[in-house]
Amino acid sequence: MQALGQGDDWVSLSWKQPAEGGRVNAYKVQCRLLSDGKWKDINMAIDPKITLMEQPQGQKLEYRIVAVNRSGEGMPSNTVSVVL
Repeated sequence: MQALGQGDDWVSLSWKQPAEGGRVNAYKVQCRLLSDGKWKDINMAIDPKITLMEQPQGQKLEYRIVAVNRSGEGMPSNTVSVVL
Protein backbone atom coordinates (compact mmCIF):
# COMPACT_ATOMS: atom_id res chain seq x y z
CA MET A 1 0.00 0.00 0.00
CA GLN A 2 1.16 3.53 -0.70
CA ALA A 3 -0.02 7.12 -0.50
CA LEU A 4 -0.18 8.57 -4.01
CA GLY A 5 -0.85 12.13 -2.90
CA GLN A 6 -2.28 14.27 -0.16
CA GLY A 7 -3.64 17.76 0.47
CA ASP A 8 -5.06 19.82 3.31
CA ASP A 9 -7.73 17.29 4.24
CA TRP A 10 -7.44 14.47 1.70
CA VAL A 11 -5.21 11.51 0.90
CA SER A 12 -5.12 9.15 -2.11
CA LEU A 13 -4.17 5.55 -1.40
CA SER A 14 -3.44 2.62 -3.69
CA TRP A 15 -2.59 -1.02 -3.05
CA LYS A 16 -2.11 -4.32 -4.84
CA GLN A 17 -4.70 -7.04 -4.97
CA PRO A 18 -3.88 -10.01 -2.73
CA ALA A 19 -1.97 -12.79 -4.50
CA GLU A 20 -3.90 -15.49 -2.63
CA GLY A 21 -7.29 -15.98 -1.06
CA GLY A 22 -9.65 -15.86 -4.03
CA ARG A 23 -11.59 -13.09 -5.72
CA VAL A 24 -11.92 -9.88 -3.70
CA ASN A 25 -15.45 -8.46 -3.38
CA ALA A 26 -14.40 -5.22 -1.68
CA TYR A 27 -11.67 -3.57 0.34
CA LYS A 28 -12.24 -2.22 3.83
CA VAL A 29 -10.27 0.99 4.47
CA GLN A 30 -9.19 1.46 8.09
CA CYS A 31 -7.57 4.42 9.84
CA ARG A 32 -6.21 5.21 13.28
CA LEU A 33 -4.58 8.08 15.08
CA LEU A 34 -1.14 6.94 16.19
CA SER A 35 -1.84 8.46 19.61
CA ASP A 36 -5.07 6.41 19.94
CA GLY A 37 -4.09 3.03 18.51
CA LYS A 38 -7.64 1.86 17.69
CA TRP A 39 -8.35 0.94 14.06
CA LYS A 40 -11.66 2.27 12.69
CA ASP A 41 -13.45 1.28 9.49
CA ILE A 42 -13.78 4.51 7.52
CA ASN A 43 -14.71 3.49 3.97
CA MET A 44 -15.09 0.66 1.45
CA ALA A 45 -13.63 0.41 -2.05
CA ILE A 46 -14.19 -1.87 -5.02
CA ASP A 47 -11.00 -0.91 -6.90
CA PRO A 48 -7.51 -1.06 -5.32
CA LYS A 49 -7.38 2.74 -4.90
CA ILE A 50 -9.33 5.44 -3.11
CA THR A 51 -9.23 9.16 -2.34
CA LEU A 52 -10.40 9.93 1.19
CA MET A 53 -11.79 13.42 1.77
CA GLU A 54 -12.35 15.40 4.99
CA GLN A 55 -9.61 13.60 6.92
CA PRO A 56 -8.35 14.98 10.27
CA GLN A 57 -5.65 17.64 9.92
CA GLY A 58 -2.50 18.16 11.97
CA GLN A 59 -2.41 14.63 13.38
CA LYS A 60 -0.35 11.58 12.45
CA LEU A 61 -2.68 9.06 10.85
CA GLU A 62 -2.12 5.47 9.77
CA TYR A 63 -4.14 3.71 7.06
CA ARG A 64 -4.42 0.06 6.11
CA ILE A 65 -6.57 -2.12 3.84
CA VAL A 66 -8.41 -5.38 4.53
CA ALA A 67 -9.60 -7.44 1.54
CA VAL A 68 -13.07 -8.96 1.93
CA ASN A 69 -14.71 -11.82 0.02
CA ARG A 70 -17.31 -14.54 0.62
CA SER A 71 -14.87 -16.38 2.90
CA GLY A 72 -14.45 -13.35 5.17
CA GLU A 73 -11.67 -10.85 5.77
CA GLY A 74 -8.02 -11.28 4.82
CA MET A 75 -4.99 -10.13 6.75
CA PRO A 76 -4.50 -6.35 6.96
CA SER A 77 -2.08 -4.73 4.51
CA ASN A 78 1.03 -2.85 5.45
CA THR A 79 0.34 0.62 6.86
CA VAL A 80 0.92 4.07 5.46
CA SER A 81 1.48 7.04 7.78
CA VAL A 82 0.56 10.61 6.84
CA VAL A 83 0.15 14.02 8.47
CA LEU A 84 -2.32 16.26 6.68
